[in-house]
Amino acid sequence: MLGARCPHSSAALLSAVLLLHVQAAVAVSFQVLVPTSPLSAPLGGTVLLPCHLSPALSAQAMQVKWSQPQLGQDVHVYLPDGSEVQGERYRGRTELLRDEIQRGSLALRIWNLTLRDEGRYLCDFQSDTYFSDAALELRLTSSGSDPLLHVGLYEDKGVSVTCLSAGWYPEPNVLWRNSHKKILSPESERKLQSDDGLFNVSSTVVMTESSDPALTCTLSPGSPDPEKVSAIFISDTFFPRVSSWRVPLFVILTICVCFLALAALCLWRIHKKKEESHGRPSWKEAFLKAADVTLDPKTAHPSLELFAERKGLRNTGPRQSLPEGPGRFDVYSCVLGSDGYESGMHYWDVEVAGTGGWALGVTRESASRKGWFMFSPKQGTWAIQLSRGQYREVTPEWSPLDPPQNPGKVRVYLDYEGGVVCFYDADTMAPLHAFTALFTGKIYPFFWLWSVGTCLRLCP
Repeated sequence: MLGARCPHSSAALLSAVLLLHVQAAVAVSFQVLVPTSPLSAPLGGTVLLPCHLSPALSAQAMQVKWSQPQLGQDVHVYLPDGSEVQGERYRGRTELLRDEIQRGSLALRIWNLTLRDEGRYLCDFQSDTYFSDAALELRLTSSGSDPLLHVGLYEDKGVSVTCLSAGWYPEPNVLWRNSHKKILSPESERKLQSDDGLFNVSSTVVMTESSDPALTCTLSPGSPDPEKVSAIFISDTFFPRVSSWRVPLFVILTICVCFLALAALCLWRIHKKKEESHGRPSWKEAFLKAADVTLDPKTAHPSLELFAERKGLRNTGPRQSLPEGPGRFDVYSCVLGSDGYESGMHYWDVEVAGTGGWALGVTRESASRKGWFMFSPKQGTWAIQLSRGQYREVTPEWSPLDPPQNPGKVRVYLDYEGGVVCFYDADTMAPLHAFTALFTGKIYPFFWLWSVGTCLRLCP
C-alpha cells in the first residue's frame, strides 16, 4: 500500500515544481516603455532619452543597452555587475541616470549633439529569463540666423527684396506676406545644404510701384522652435519713374555735376596750397603710408568671424554666442575699425575680390548700431557697396556707380579737415566715388557683409 502511493506523490511533486517555474517566469516578465512621440533637441545641445520597465522592477541585475540600430552601433550599455560601456563615437558624451534603477528606470543623457545623433534609438532590458525592448525617435533642430532683407533693382519691373538666412535644420519654410496677410509667391528661392548639414536660404520677391509697400519674410522651422520674422517698408523712392521731365532733369543734373566738379577742383587746389602753407601733408604725401587698421571685435555682429589678427572678416551665417554691448551691431552684419580719427588724412586698402554682397567706408562714432535703419551720409555713414554685381552708393536712393573696371582692392581715403571720403581702385588709382561732408567727432572705418560666405581682408 505504501509503495502504491509513491507514483502519485512523485507526480504531485513534479507538478508543484513545474508550477513554481511557471510562476517564477510570469513574475519576471516585463514591458519596456519609452515616449511614443518623437523627441526634439537642438544641435550642439543636450537631450534626455527616458526608458523604464512596467511593472517597476529592479534592473540592477539586468543588462540594459541603448543602441542606434540603423547605424549598427551601441551607444551605452549597463552590465549586471554594475559596470558600463560607451560606444566609441559616444565616449565622453553620454551618461546613464542610475538613480531610479531599482524602479526599472535607466534614462540616457547625450550632450554635444551632432546630426549623426539624429534617428531611432532602441532601449532593451535583458534578465536571466526575459527580454524586452522599445524604440524612440530623436529629431534635431537648429534655428538659423535672423532673416536679413536686401533691396535691389530688378530690371524694369521694379525692385527685388531678398530674404537671407543661414544655419537652419531641418530645411525651413519661407513665407512672404504683405500688410493684409496675403501670401506672396517668390520670384526665386534656393535652399542649399552646406558641408555641416545646415541649410542656407535665399528667397526673392519682386515688387512694383503698385504693390503693397509693407512686406514680411517669415522662416518657419520644421520643429517646435519659434518662427523668425523680418519686415521692411518699400518707399516710393525705390521705384524708377519715366516722366516727361526726366530727360531735362538729367541734363540739368549733368550740368550741375560738371559745375560742382570744376568747383571741387578749384577748392582742392586752394585746399592743397593751404595744406602746404600750414605744414599739413599733401594728398600725395598722405598716400605714402597706409593706416594700420584692425577690426574691433566689440562692435562685430554675431554672424561675423574675425581672423588674420583682426585684419580679415567673414560672414559665417549662424550667430555666435557673444556678449551684448552698447557698441555691437545687433541687426546688420557690420563691424568697425578699432581706432577712430579726429583729424588728418588716412587711407587703407581692402581686398574685395570674389562674389557676395558687401559695403565699406567710414562712419561716425555716434551713428546708429542697434535695430533697423537706413545707412546714409545723413545718418552718419559714407560708404559704397557691391550688390548683385553692381556698385552703388550706400544711400536711400542706392544710386549706381560706374567703375572703370571690377577692382580687386578698394582704397578708402579720408581727409578729415577737408571733409572728403574718396574710393579708388587701389591697383590703378582709378577713382570710384567720392563724398563730401563736415566731419565732427571720431570717424571710424566701416565694413558690412550681408551675404553669407562673403570675405573681406585689410591689406598690410
